Amino acid sequence: MRSLVARPLVWAIVAASALVARPAAAAPTYALPDTVRVNVAGLGTVSAQISSTGSYRATDAAGTVVYSGSAPLVARRDVYRLRDGLAIPDRRTPARDPEERANRLALIREARVAQAELGPYAITLVPFEVSALRGEDPLGEVVMRAAAIAPLHFTATDGLLEYAGRTYRGTLDLAKDDEGDMIVVNSVPTAAYLASVVGSEIPTSWGPEALAAQAIAARTYLATHLHRHDAYDLEGDTRDQQYDGLAGETTGTTRAVERTKGTIATYRGAPIEALYSANAGGVTEDSENVFASALPYLRSVPSPGDAVAADSSWGASSWRWTKEWTAPELSRYLRQRGLDVGDLDRIELTQLSPTGRVLAARITGSTGTRTIGKDRSRYYFGLASALFTVAKHPGGETESVRDTDAKRISELEVLGATRVTTGYTIEWDEAHEIHRLRVASYVYELPARFVFTGRGFGHGVGMSQWGMQGMALAGASAEQILEHYYTGIALADTGGP
Repeated sequence: MRSLVARPLVWAIVAASALVARPAAAAPTYALPDTVRVNVAGLGTVSAQISSTGSYRATDAAGTVVYSGSAPLVARRDVYRLRDGLAIPDRRTPARDPEERANRLALIREARVAQAELGPYAITLVPFEVSALRGEDPLGEVVMRAAAIAPLHFTATDGLLEYAGRTYRGTLDLAKDDEGDMIVVNSVPTAAYLASVVGSEIPTSWGPEALAAQAIAARTYLATHLHRHDAYDLEGDTRDQQYDGLAGETTGTTRAVERTKGTIATYRGAPIEALYSANAGGVTEDSENVFASALPYLRSVPSPGDAVAADSSWGASSWRWTKEWTAPELSRYLRQRGLDVGDLDRIELTQLSPTGRVLAARITGSTGTRTIGKDRSRYYFGLASALFTVAKHPGGETESVRDTDAKRISELEVLGATRVTTGYTIEWDEAHEIHRLRVASYVYELPARFVFTGRGFGHGVGMSQWGMQGMALAGASAEQILEHYYTGIALADTGGP
């Protein structure tokens, strides 16, 4: 689990009773479902392995049991097999170890021999196949085949279900997303989902008021994003909210969800778009400067609590950061993202928001000029936030680095800096003679480069998570935190989980 090194501020005293929701004017009831469906697979899934900490069963759309036991099941798309049934594993699925890779190569060679002997139809394509993995066999025993992705329902009969290295409450379903690609959907009690989101989004060691504020924001986000997909409700990653299954749950996150049960943030009687990001860099942003719409409750507000990240060994880089690119490296990076101006020569920040975030940038290279708008600068320049400045530095500058600063040494070497001098310290013996020289520092000559300097991590709209923690450490309640970051809201009770 993540930990926090924070300023020694006094913790707020947390009431044992549930957070009291203030009634919103003419607020209708927005009942949340008892169970939520979460897509826990990434984009373009071609192979999904599902197992259990105990035993489980898999049933098809008709309710017929396809498998019952404890061996892992792997569902694969587009499996190549020899006509005699020998499988050729999909190369897109990574091998777990060198032995498995060698086995696959052997199977491929065998397939080629068979194809040469039997003709072009020796290898057949199975559009969808499910196998039970037993022992050391990487291909497994086939339990199901179909001409297309077939829905499967997985239920634990003893223990909990597992997928992609994570353990989940509830059930799992093999399904298709809105584009027809294979996904894995976790149907989980809403309260358990929210407890996991809180612990997946922020450190579970953070203050009770910060955990409670995150729980209300997560519940509100859920209320406004239900029913947008056919086979599931939300994505299980930062496309919606980070959800790590059982790994995100702790006693603290469960208590935060129970304490705030049913509470959501509303504006004029309707649930808000409860956006949040990791660190606003000291000030949040108006929604229209990042997204399409100007929402009255997503207004720019100061976020001084963000600075507590500076005292964290892992969070400091979300408060202040520097990113360096040589022109050739950044040119290649831009081309990979579909922005080609040839050899990059100049970057100009042509429009800033009142908070200092970049709303428009112009890049000029050997083949032309292109404009980058709004929050897209984060994507195109590979930055943590749009709250940055950029300067072009000539080659030939030098920098001294302590030999213990492995992170900076690695950055300089990746940047292409040249080590020109090594500094030593002298150790003397008892006779006042030189005993040995110890490397103490290095001096690097830096290449010409663009240096981006900025603050914050994420889009900066709505609630800042580090700012939330800073406010909690200073004594603010969950309600005060939410009312600070979401202008003009009221808390309301959905009557649900």
